[in-house]
Amino acid sequence: MDAVIIVSTHGSAAPGGAIGWAWINHAGGQFDSGGAARGNEQAAALSALLRAIEAHPGDEPLLVESGSQYAIRSVSEWSEGWKRNDWRSPSGEPVPNLDLVQGIDRAVTERTGPVRFHWVRGHVGNPYNERVDQLAGFAAEEWDAGRGGVGEMLVPDAGMIPDAELRSASFTAEAPEPPARVTPPAPVGTAAGRTWVADTLFD
Repeated sequence: MDAVIIVSTHGSAAPGGAIGWAWINHAGGQFDSGGAARGNEQAAALSALLRAIEAHPGDEPLLVESGSQYAIRSVSEWSEGWKRNDWRSPSGEPVPNLDLVQGIDRAVTERTGPVRFHWVRGHVGNPYNERVDQLAGFAAEEWDAGRGGVGEMLVPDAGMIPDAELRSASFTAEAPEPPARVTPPAPVGTAAGRTWVADTLFD
C-alpha cells in the first residue's frame, strides 16, 4: 500500500469576525494558509479540510486531521445523511456551511486516492497541531486587520516557503523545538463507535 499522507489542519476565528485556516503536511512540513473577512470557527475548520484535500491530489491515501469534532463529524458521519435528504438536516433546515460541506464531498469524490478524517485533541503537545493552530491564528489576525485578500492566500506557493523562514518573518523568535518522532495517530473513537488506527484506515 502507498504511504499515507498525513496533514494537520486548523481553523481560527478572530475577535473582529475574520477567520483563518491552515494545513501542514507531516512529511517535510509543507503548509499553506489563508482566510476570509467573515465567518466562524466551524467555517474556518471546514475551509482548512477543503484546502488540504485540494492541495494533495493523487493516488496516495490521505489522512486529514482536525481538532474540530464538528468538522470531522460533518464530513465523515453526517454528510451522507444530509445528501440523501437533499442536503438538509433531519429537521428539514438547510445544512450550515453547505458550500464548504459540498465542496469537501466533491473533493473527496474526485480525488483518485482515498481520503479519511481523524479527530485529534488540541493543545496536548502535538507539534503539527500546535504549528497549524499558530498559522491559522496568524491568518485570522491578518484578515481581521484588512491584510488578507490577495488570492485568499497568505503563503503564495502552497507550502514552498520553509517553516523557519515564515517564523523568522512573522512570529516572535522562539527556541527551536526538538525533533519530534512521527508516530501513527492513536486510536480514536467516534460517536458511532468506530475505532481507527493508521494501519487500518485504508483497508
